[in-house]
Formats: sequence, structure tokens, C-alpha cells
Amino acid sequence: MSNFAKGLLLVAVVTAVVVGFIVFGDQQPEQAAETVTSQQTAVADDTDAQPQQQENKKTEQPVGDKGKADHIVISKQDLTLSLYDSEKKLICRFPVAVGKNYGNKQRSGDMKTPEGEFSVQMIQPASTWGHDFGDGKGWIPNCYGNWFIRLSTPPHKGIGIHGTHAPESIGTRATEGCIRLENKMLDSLKPMVKVGMKVTILSSDKDQAEDAKLRGDKPSEPQKQVAEQPKEQPKTDTKPESKPEAEVKPESKSSEQSTDEGELWHTIVEGDKFYDLAKQYGTTQKAVEELNPGVDPTKLQIGQKVRIK
Repeated sequence: MSNFAKGLLLVAVVTAVVVGFIVFGDQQPEQAAETVTSQQTAVADDTDAQPQQQENKKTEQPVGDKGKADHIVISKQDLTLSLYDSEKKLICRFPVAVGKNYGNKQRSGDMKTPEGEFSVQMIQPASTWGHDFGDGKGWIPNCYGNWFIRLSTPPHKGIGIHGTHAPESIGTRATEGCIRLENKMLDSLKPMVKVGMKVTILSSDKDQAEDAKLRGDKPSEPQKQVAEQPKEQPKTDTKPESKPEAEVKPESKSSEQSTDEGELWHTIVEGDKFYDLAKQYGTTQKAVEELNPGVDPTKLQIGQKVRIK
């Protein structure tokens, strides 16, 4: 074979090797990349799908009619407040904070949220109210949001649904007995709530365990959540209670105090006038004056108690 022929043959071999490397050598990483991408996509899809499926199992879709708002259910197990319409369809659900101590409420000041079937007693504007929570931070103004939805929870008084100055506490056991939610959620809930609306407060496993311990019962399996009728409590503490969160006085500059079911009394502080009190408590100046025939409205004394309702 001539040198010229050998040269042509060598060029042909080198060319074939280079072309083969380009064609077949590049094909493997590309296929691998497609495989990895496909696997990553599959994993991502599966990861996204699983929580979504779990969420769908747990989440009740809000399809209820706001115009037919009928009753409220508060779960101490899930720390939620749910509003249902008359056809038992969910309208909305909000996270809440409840009493910091476990168990059904037994007495004033025990930091427990009562359990059972209750109702809305009144809806009060609370943007000017304040309270000292005893945590060293002193007097906190506007700590109840814009509204205090007072509940009738016999034999206990002063329990309600309200806003908060501490949104980070929502979803925890943090209150003195009331039900607390974020202010913007309270504002959206209030228009759908009516006086007399049914309110059910459900217990939790830990609340039931605490009650069993106090009764001296032997440990048992946690019970399912059920709405319990409030049990009549022995009258060991006759001191009336109408202050929010069991020990809270709903005040801006003043305080209110109930003595009997249906009666509402107010302790005068500096600057109080019958006109302002009537506006604050949703009544009229004339009605307040008639309930206090021996009181001169122009000479109210600090610390003096007057009847509002």
C-alpha cells in the first residue's frame, strides 16, 4: 500500500472515531439528564400531592351561606373557631387561643375555658378597653380588638370571644378563660354573629385527662370530642363575675361589675358621665338615670358604683 493510501486510511479512521465520540458520547449525559429531571419531577409531584391529599382529608371546605349563619363551634383540641350555617355547612374557620390551664372551668380565676352548650349574650364595642394581664407589662390598651362577643356560660360570667394585642399567642393555650383570635378575623366574624346564637365549646384529650385527674378517676383512653352540657357547679364562690377572661375588667378608663344575672354595675373613674356610659353599654342616659334615682349625674364620685342595666 502506498504512503498516500495509508494516509487516506488514517484520516478515515480518525474521522470515524471523532464523529462517534460526538454522536454517541454526548447522547449518554443528555439521556441521564432527562432521566434525572424526570425523577426529580416525579418526586416533586409526589411530595406536593401527598400533603395536599392529607390536607383535603382534614380540611372542611367553607361552602356555607353567610346569610344563614347559625352556630359557632370552638374546639379546644384543634384550637379553632368554626362558624356554620343552618344546614351545618362550614362558613369560615379561624385559629384561636383558649384558657392556659387544662380542664373544664370550675371557678373564677382558674384560667380555664368552660365547655358545653352556650349562647351569645351580647356584642360589645371594646376598642377602648384595656387590661393588666399580670405579666409585668402593666396596663395594655386596646387588648381585646374592636369587639367583645360576650357569652352566656352559666354559672360562670365574663367569658367571651375577642381580639388580641398579641397575635403570636393564637394557636396556643394563653388566655385567662376567653376565646381569643386575631383582630382582623374578629372583625370579619362579628357581622355574622347575632345575640342568641348557639356556641358549642368542645373539650380536648388533655382537658378530659385533667378533669379525670381532679376527680380521682383511673387513667382511661381519651374520649372523642363531644359537646357536653354544662354541669351545675356547687355554689362555693358567690362573688359575681362578668369581667372578660374571668378576671378582666372591660374598661377604657372605667370598670363594669355584675352583681346578679341580668344586672350590670359600673365603677366610676375620673371623667365618667352618664351619657358616655350609656353609649358604651348600649343603653340610654335616661335609662341609667332611672336606675340610679339617688345619684346626681353632675356629681359622680370616683369609686362610686352605678347601675347600668
